[in-house]
Amino acid sequence: MPDLHDQISTREKVLIIGAGPAGLAAAAALKALEVPFDLVDRAKHVGGIWNEEREDTPVWPALEMISSREFTQYEDMLQPVSFPEFLSPGHMAKYLRAYAARHQLTDDFRPGVAVRSARPFDEGVWQVELSTGEIMIYRAVISAHGISQRPHRPDWAADVPKSVRVIHSSQWEGPDGLEGQRVLVVGSGQSAADISVDAARRALEVRWSMRTGHWVVPRRIGRVPGDVAASREPSVLGGLNAKIAEAVVTRSVGHPADAGLPRPAAPLLEDSVIISDEVLDRVREGRITPAGEVTGIDADGSLTHLGPESHAGHIRYAPDLIVLATGYEVGADHLSEEIVPRTASGEPDLFLGAFPRGRDDFAVLGQQRVAGGVLPVLVEQADLAAYMVAAARGGDSPALRQFQRLRAGSESAVPTAAAPAGGGALGRLGGVLGTNRVTARSTPGDSGGAEGAGEDLVPSVDRDTLLARLRSVRELFG
Repeated sequence: MPDLHDQISTREKVLIIGAGPAGLAAAAALKALEVPFDLVDRAKHVGGIWNEEREDTPVWPALEMISSREFTQYEDMLQPVSFPEFLSPGHMAKYLRAYAARHQLTDDFRPGVAVRSARPFDEGVWQVELSTGEIMIYRAVISAHGISQRPHRPDWAADVPKSVRVIHSSQWEGPDGLEGQRVLVVGSGQSAADISVDAARRALEVRWSMRTGHWVVPRRIGRVPGDVAASREPSVLGGLNAKIAEAVVTRSVGHPADAGLPRPAAPLLEDSVIISDEVLDRVREGRITPAGEVTGIDADGSLTHLGPESHAGHIRYAPDLIVLATGYEVGADHLSEEIVPRTASGEPDLFLGAFPRGRDDFAVLGQQRVAGGVLPVLVEQADLAAYMVAAARGGDSPALRQFQRLRAGSESAVPTAAAPAGGGALGRLGGVLGTNRVTARSTPGDSGGAEGAGEDLVPSVDRDTLLARLRSVRELFG
């Protein structure tokens, strides 16, 4: 039950759903603006998917983050220098707990509490049912539930007989016990690459089924993390044309097609790249065998797939384990479908990836995929959500009216010139990506091998463009 000493009614509070990086950022921003809130999470500790005690976490202990320490921290609390340059889930979990403690966010945290449903009745009136059986009324809702609630499985997976074990990438725990087994990893993105590398440490054979080719970018350019190099020297990866950027990457790790993977479908600067120091080497060594799309399942559990290029014909394979790194479907179990409207293409109609049009009491954070570290995006969305809710709570606000006008129009009309750093509720991030050239380009979506998913999968966007727009709009609130 709520703290009996808490004299603030939930009718005056914001409910934050999820205590991961985005939820903690929202809580810190609301606290800085003196807006009361409750923070709930089904887990017993803060940290979201980085909480290793969660049974439903899609990360595993050996996972290495794709963004460097410098790009995986809040500006008001740096990562410890004793931590590795690329953090493990355990390091990230410790950091997030320390961040919550630093800002005393646990004072308003209700652990082990899930949200069964959240329904709006009027502006500023949300009925929320909790797993405890309580039904509460809140002033606003910020849903920071992440994108891993609804794992997607391709249609053909239902035809795989029980003699073959099939798991989604969200269930991957590591390669232990795979000795002597044949593994098929299905998907074209980052998770599929990471799991293929991990499985190859123990499994007898690993095949990687891809529908779409992507560029593979190393974690470091020389001795400098790639994201740091790009921010300090934009000419390395972002300031010159795509051909020069591709030459830099190719010299560092080689071209994917030369290793046997499908040729990238887009230029490097427009691609949803895979960040890995190992996957191309494992392919060259024969420890990971490239494969094309799955084309059929037999009753004995064997399957057929195309070669790495679609014209290579059908190849038979009998896996012991199939790992579906096929992405996630949009939405959350606690939100009804009509609460978040969709575009004609089926994607969530969220302004700047977080704000349903027409509501000042609701935000959904982190509902887009970006290449590289996502924390800067989550923090900017959280800051803007806090400003919006605080302005709506305070009555008439010129800044809120300007925000509403922008939200009602086309997102492409929002300026992409990077706003000055330090304007957030806690002055976080400091424009660490501000030196990157911002180009209003779209990133092709990738179904990760998820056949028939189409618009149901979480959309992919260009991170720098989204960040610039978020910072530009945030400036409305001073």
